[in-house]
Amino acid sequence: GFCDGDNATAAGLAVIATGSTLDCSNSDDPVYTVVGVGSNGFPGYSPAFSDEYTRDSTAFYGELGVDLTDDLFVQAAVRYEDYSDFGAETVYKIAAKYSLTDSFGVRGSFNTGFRAPTPGQQGTTNVSTRLPNGFPVATGLFPASGPVAQALGAKALLPELSDNFSVGITGSIGDIDFTVDYYSIEVSDYFSAISTLDVSTTVPSAPETYLDDDGAVDPDAYADAVAAYANYNALDAAGVSGANSIGGVFYFTNAYDYSVSGWDLVATYPIDWDAGSTLIGVTISNSEREFDSDPSAYLNEEARYDVINFDPNMRMVTSVTHTVGDYKFMTRWSYYGEASNFNSDETETFDPMSYIDMELSYFADELVLAFGVRNLFDEYPGKDTVGDACCGRIYNSGSGMSWNGGYWYLKAKRDF
Repeated sequence: GFCDGDNATAAGLAVIATGSTLDCSNSDDPVYTVVGVGSNGFPGYSPAFSDEYTRDSTAFYGELGVDLTDDLFVQAAVRYEDYSDFGAETVYKIAAKYSLTDSFGVRGSFNTGFRAPTPGQQGTTNVSTRLPNGFPVATGLFPASGPVAQALGAKALLPELSDNFSVGITGSIGDIDFTVDYYSIEVSDYFSAISTLDVSTTVPSAPETYLDDDGAVDPDAYADAVAAYANYNALDAAGVSGANSIGGVFYFTNAYDYSVSGWDLVATYPIDWDAGSTLIGVTISNSEREFDSDPSAYLNEEARYDVINFDPNMRMVTSVTHTVGDYKFMTRWSYYGEASNFNSDETETFDPMSYIDMELSYFADELVLAFGVRNLFDEYPGKDTVGDACCGRIYNSGSGMSWNGGYWYLKAKRDF
């Protein structure tokens, strides 16, 4: 880019030297309103970023389930896996279900988990043009074990480990079948992409030249400029080719410990009557997320807030499916709870949203025809108001809420 904050980059200085009136401190300058040439911010994968990544693994799995009594069922499982690039790990599971009566029972389980990073997470390089402040910047995802990420402090990826616990009730009340479960999942060395590290060839000017919107000295802006220039020097010192063309770097790392806990309720109610059969289903899920270690070395303030708050905690789905003869009609109501987003010292709260899906199916021997609609009333989540979306995008594409609006469809399926 031509500007880095209020200061011209090396490319900007070259433009000025040829007689341009480029003024990075003037928000009305065309440099802030003209988007870089090209309609696609991702140019594809360069041959320089191509490589072959291989891994060998050997695994053994065993499981045993036993009815110790007429009312008590227990289960145990163990898995051993040896990776050529990570070593070996053994994980296990124990579970049990006890029937209190013919209609009610309790169940619980505990298991450990192991997840190795994929070859893609280990080796992918992906450089694209992003618009963090409405202006295009070449930003790249680099392998944690590669020279770019290593120059900025990355360490080779290690596996995630987890402990998982659940306890619940299963039962029937008349024709209603239901389950209610509480669960807790604790993950150590969670895989996460770090917040983007800015890279700039611009030598920072005096601290007092960095001002906020009110004209006051902004020490954070000066610190960011110093860090961005230091990152460039680190890449240059490591001999990274094209370091002066990179505007941002991020990579996967074993960033922090993380946990999720919550409860799920699932209930079904079948109804048989003269005009066919109807099945009513209800699913309700509520979860809470939290950090179990300090993630500030890997995630900035915005990312730390959004990891916990960006996706709704509450989710509910209610469906009614009626079957008569060769026809089946389904209607489904989906609900997303409240969520919030943080950016630039502002917090935006998204109100709960819901939408309705419908589908009519016809079954004829091997052929199935279906006509339906997703999001019947064309509902959308709240629009972004804190600057996280820009340049024509008005909804947060990473939101847990659907932002695609409604669409109608006709489909056919044939079994041969």
